[in-house]
Amino acid sequence: MVADGTTMTASSLDWLLRHSRDRKDPDIRALACILIHRCSRADAPHRRALGLDPQEVRTLMLRYFRPAVLDGPEEVCVRRHVLGLDPASEECCGATVADHAEYGRFSASLLEQEEQDLCRLFLNHASGTGLWPVVFARLIARACMEPEHLWMSLGLENRGQLTGILERHFSALAAKNDRDMRWKKFFYKLLCDIEKVWTCTASSCEICPHHPECYAPEL
Repeated sequence: MVADGTTMTASSLDWLLRHSRDRKDPDIRALACILIHRCSRADAPHRRALGLDPQEVRTLMLRYFRPAVLDGPEEVCVRRHVLGLDPASEECCGATVADHAEYGRFSASLLEQEEQDLCRLFLNHASGTGLWPVVFARLIARACMEPEHLWMSLGLENRGQLTGILERHFSALAAKNDRDMRWKKFFYKLLCDIEKVWTCTASSCEICPHHPECYAPEL
């Protein structure tokens, strides 16, 4: 993206929604937010930031944003990622592939296992068998690896947008959060309950600026 990231992101989001199958569909809008935001990540190429491989990104774009793929200007960053520019070294906006050193004591293999565990948790609570639960399970699991509120890591417009995704596609899981816990904290609590680990925190939480508010006593 450019220096004025907020303006550019808003402009790109509006452009992508105008080229969508249905800009009023809440799932399509959420996916557009995620695609645009994750494309602008400064520390990861697009497919790594999303948790999807290039062909999967292309499939989603063709299904929900076909005019953007076929007719959009090539300078739009998210479009470049679905036009075959996907060799191993291809990265968005000159970004470099970050290692996992920023996650302290957690190794890359542990993070991968953690992401798989989260994805499995979501899919075990999927409300249906369509594409959306699978897509959002993988997008959300990958975003959980980052040190920020989950809806912010995804690039959503507010926490309510994330709640809507969970209620539509993982309703049984969303219903369990009857104390309105922060979503990432809640997911890790469920994983720790399953494993009977009572002092568990997310791997990204130790460096998160919101750690005190997330891990304060529940009201």
